[in-house]
Amino acid sequence: MLSSFLLATALLLPGGAVTGRVTAEGGAPVVEARVSLVELGRQARTDVGGRFQFPGIPSGSYTLSVSAIGFKPVLRRVVVADADQVINLTLTESLVELPPIQVTSTPSATDPLSSPQPTAVVDGENLHAAQAPSLGETLNQVAGVHSLSTGAGIGKPVIRGLTSNRVLILDEGQRMETQQWGDEHGPNIETAMADRIEVIRGPASVLYGSDALGGVVNIIPRPLPSAEPGTTQVGGELTATYRSNTREPDGAFLLEAARGNLGVRATLSGRAGDDVRTPDYRLWNSGNRALGGTLAVGTRGGWGGITATVSRRDEKVELTDEDPAATPFQRIGTTRLRVDGDLPLGASRLELKLGAERNRRREFEASGDTEAALELLSRNYTADALLHHTVFGQLRGIVGVSGLRTEFDKAGEETLIPNTDVTGLGVYAFEQVTLGRLDLSVGARYDYRYLAVRDTTLPVDQDRTWNSLTGNLGLLYRVAEPVAVVFNVGRGFRAPSSFDLFSNGVHEGTVAFERGNAGLATEKSLNTDLALRLQTARAAVELGGFVNWVEDFIYTVPTGQTDPGSGFQIYDVTQGNARLSGVELAGQVHPTRWLHLQGTADYVRGTNTSTGNPLPAMPPFRVTWNVRLETAGRGYISEPYLLFSGESHARQGRLDPAEASFFADAFGGKGYRSAAYSLVNLGGGFSLGPSPKALHVDLVVRNLFNTAYADFLSRLKTNAENPGIGRNVVLRLSSRF
Repeated sequence: MLSSFLLATALLLPGGAVTGRVTAEGGAPVVEARVSLVELGRQARTDVGGRFQFPGIPSGSYTLSVSAIGFKPVLRRVVVADADQVINLTLTESLVELPPIQVTSTPSATDPLSSPQPTAVVDGENLHAAQAPSLGETLNQVAGVHSLSTGAGIGKPVIRGLTSNRVLILDEGQRMETQQWGDEHGPNIETAMADRIEVIRGPASVLYGSDALGGVVNIIPRPLPSAEPGTTQVGGELTATYRSNTREPDGAFLLEAARGNLGVRATLSGRAGDDVRTPDYRLWNSGNRALGGTLAVGTRGGWGGITATVSRRDEKVELTDEDPAATPFQRIGTTRLRVDGDLPLGASRLELKLGAERNRRREFEASGDTEAALELLSRNYTADALLHHTVFGQLRGIVGVSGLRTEFDKAGEETLIPNTDVTGLGVYAFEQVTLGRLDLSVGARYDYRYLAVRDTTLPVDQDRTWNSLTGNLGLLYRVAEPVAVVFNVGRGFRAPSSFDLFSNGVHEGTVAFERGNAGLATEKSLNTDLALRLQTARAAVELGGFVNWVEDFIYTVPTGQTDPGSGFQIYDVTQGNARLSGVELAGQVHPTRWLHLQGTADYVRGTNTSTGNPLPAMPPFRVTWNVRLETAGRGYISEPYLLFSGESHARQGRLDPAEASFFADAFGGKGYRSAAYSLVNLGGGFSLGPSPKALHVDLVVRNLFNTAYADFLSRLKTNAENPGIGRNVVLRLSSRF
């Protein structure tokens, strides 16, 4: 029946081909330009004549993205009907190398600088240089983004002071439910072979529902390959890395092939790290291991397209305890399945997404244990249907329906939270239009969420229902060709987790006995952003500020009582109101072709407005800088460069009283004090052989001066003095074939 429907659709909507040529301003062809039909995941490279072609494109409206090194990216809307489309593009030279597209914060793909929401894209060379064992550390240099870390293996993104269940992690748009409510629970995802990572700073609940109250991180792989009819294409990429500090080999391998419209991609990655070395000592029980892989298969034609993806990742993370003789560890296994489909509907397009995820997290008390003290199993099912439409050639957007089902079970001798089931349904619409110099976007969403507890003994009704209405309004006005003013206001929400509601036991991750609150309401935020953006051929700068008011903010308070079994202080979950405000600056300046300057600065101030106290775990003021010297090179050696970079962190003097008291008890009463520190890195690299299949060699020394420090967002700072990573030599070899 499905094949008959697809055949009928193809007969009604014949589609056509998209072909064209890419040239520079002088008329010379641009070779190896990257050309993409974003919504279809189709990608091609221009040949020696600058030509490209996409045969068998279904009817509809699409975004054509063109980018090449040394040129400003170009986006063009393309409408495919029953005739071929010929698109010839001229690229403008630019020393600023910006990401060509983002797809996470708006209904259709846009230039990141044209997004009304504050959006950052890490791709290409920047993503290559930022790769780290955890997602939080990989994104740690993005303005407004920090990492809440527990050693080298656990690092979750902190966006504008919010983290865990207030920041939603996506795997190519698939919602991840990896139990982020625990400080020691990091997102179990690999970024080694990602095409790019997109970050929304601020609420994005209109598109993604609950948990996107603070922001969204979307890890996006490269599109599946395709080949001309009757031909076969095979390629791949190999990366090998060694980190001296943790004696850690790290490798990633990608193999892809295409036969006509059928594409296949497989990846494999793994790492094995020893204990972290600080400048003063070896941090006990801090190693980590990870092994993962993905397989994606898809086919596309005039009838649309379908892609199936399966991924698996296993990880072992050792946990540094206050007692150096203790050896607790975690084992985390995640299996993820996804099926994506596209069907043309005239000038519109129906996108269907089905996903399933199984996340199993086991906590062991000592090395060598085979029976877990606590096992947390989460099974998640998601379904989305999105109608992408274009009206009058200017108004474009989506109307969507999304469904969520989560089944959570626990096992083991420790009892913390009950077994629960969660069911969610959301309906939404998000539209955007360009009116001369003004880009306008507006969206609204309604969510229903139902939670049922299956095995608790709490003397209250265990069924919980929440209804939420969210919205977003964004304006971008181009004052002049290089200058734009951006204003965005958005409302987000987060439904309480079962941990917030029903926890009743020892939580080793926070060194506390935590008691939930079954009467919690949803968290609701109202966030406003105002920013100024500047882009020329030699510079790109964004300066912005935000204020985020959160109603019914969920947090814990100490009771002054002690649990007799564990000796931990008892904390109760409660609600109040909060305000987070801050500023962010990100910029790059290229005075010459051989000198490139980049930098960021950010600060967030969090206040519990119900008590007047500072919010805990707020990142202090930070500045990052990067100086890169490069040249084209000669002969067999090409693209040599030198890199100087660093970061400076101010002292965090605004502490919540409970936070200050907790620090005062660290290290036998010596207390922890937030101290300012700066780190400096030095590196360089070059390529051997002809492009694009050259061998790239990168060598960087992180923390060059072996500075002793404690990151304020490191949870290890209360277990060990100055647990920051010492000097670390990172050697990376990579090549395409």
